[in-house]
Amino acid sequence: MTRKSWWSLFVAVSIITLLLTASIIHIPGLTISEQQGDQILIIPMLHGREFDYQYIHSVQKTPVQEHFTAAPDNQLLLTSTTYQSFGVGLPFVPGEGKLHHIDGKYLLTDLNRRFKSINIGFMTLAKQELSYNGKCYSFQDYFASGAILVVEVKDYTALELMRGFIRRVYSD
Repeated sequence: MTRKSWWSLFVAVSIITLLLTASIIHIPGLTISEQQGDQILIIPMLHGREFDYQYIHSVQKTPVQEHFTAAPDNQLLLTSTTYQSFGVGLPFVPGEGKLHHIDGKYLLTDLNRRFKSINIGFMTLAKQELSYNGKCYSFQDYFASGAILVVEVKDYTALELMRGFIRRVYSD
């Protein structure tokens, strides 16, 4: 075999190995889609499994931040909530978790509530967004106001994520 033939064989075997590996490796992806539509946003969770959901409370008009972890079984685990005032729909009963008052904000910890998925009614006024690995994903950049959104974690192969990147389905 000539040197050119060996090089061609090496490149072909490398590409096949890369594609096979990419189809085997699974990566969790934070997925946000419209309830009646296709997946719109997939955020590969390459830098940990923690993320936050932020919004402006509809009654109190103050920011609320819910802290989640994607559990190994791809359930969403609500671990804590940060908010500025008590009010309708905001937790305040001692049995709901441990309440801390820090720098004028309330932090409710030890919640450990599991969800397979979370349904969210999106309204532009609520300034809803997800924050992962230091980057914020504002829902208004991806969805129309009034949409019902589903947030969940799914496993994707590296090949599926590459295909999604090519189609611009996800953001990183």
